Amino acid sequence: MISKKELIIATGLSLALFTLNTPMMANADSTTATGQGDTTVTFTAPTTGSLVLNKVPSYDFSSHELASSYSGFTATGSQAYDVTDLTGGNTGYTITANASTLKNGANVLPVSTFTTTTADGVADATTGGKISGTSAAVNIYQTANTVATGNENSNGNLTSGTTGATMALATANGVKAGTYSGTIDYNISTNLD
Repeated sequence: MISKKELIIATGLSLALFTLNTPMMANADSTTATGQGDTTVTFTAPTTGSLVLNKVPSYDFSSHELASSYSGFTATGSQAYDVTDLTGGNTGYTITANASTLKNGANVLPVSTFTTTTADGVADATTGGKISGTSAAVNIYQTANTVATGNENSNGNLTSGTTGATMALATANGVKAGTYSGTIDYNISTNLD
């Protein structure tokens, strides 16, 4: 004889097997509804360090023998301009350079011009952001002039093309043996709307 407990277990198993083998039916009266959510993300410019000139070129015009005249000296820049722009703006930026006098102790090298060239950088494939050089050599000797610019999409980290410089002397007279040294002051600023 089957006990009450066995009967309950057998009935439960039968019901479970029946449910698994029964196809699910959809009610024809059911309806489908849709909804829509929102997605947002906000970016803010940092309060400091939002426009940084990471790398700038130096120029070594190498060694030359003293002479009665010089035709000019050329140098390749030690590196390209490298900029990080986290301002979040769309006005781009301008890089200027200003070369000081070159001195050997108390002796000042009689420089007439110190010009630089900057090749265009490669445009970012996604944004088109790019650092562009100038179309011609720019004199930066004791005057601040634009040497490169970032376009309106130049946000993020970008690099210019190669850099170079040419230096000419007003005269060979008074040039002393020794090393003449100077500095180049670089500045970066956002462009105005």
